[in-house]
Order: sequence, then structure tokens, then C-alpha cells
Amino acid sequence: MDIVKGSVVRAKAGRDKGGYFVVTDILENGRVCICDGKRRKVTSPKCKNIIHLEATSFVAEEFTTNRQIKNYLKSFMEAKHV
Repeated sequence: MDIVKGSVVRAKAGRDKGGYFVVTDILENGRVCICDGKRRKVTSPKCKNIIHLEATSFVAEEFTTNRQIKNYLKSFMEAKHV
């Protein structure tokens, strides 16, 4: 499954392991910027290597504010019963 801008991903490694995030940007060197609206804000996203992320089949359409991302991930986790 490809990771695109807006994809919901799960961190497989690092301090954020097991957490769900939204991809905010794709960088050239095989890395992406992710945020969850809480610890990782839109203004200061975490950059991670793609191999440390697991893609889901969900893509967030609108993710301009921290609140929108936080609410989307909350509803995603409730629907997935995570």
C-alpha cells in the first residue's frame, strides 16, 4: 500500500511506536512528515523514514488544523476499535 499525503499511518518504530498519524508531507529522501494534532503539531511535524511506518487504507481529505487531525484520528480509532 502506498503512502500519500493525507494517509493515516501507524508508527512501527521509535518513540511514537503504535501511534496513528496523518502524513502531512512527502520528502524526497524516502521520509515523510507526520502529525497527530497533539504531541506532533501541524507547525512542527515529525519526519520519519517510510520503512518505520505501516500504511492503512484510510486517507484524510482535509487536514489543515491540529483540531481537524485530532478529531479525524479519534473517529478513525473509534471505528477501528483500537
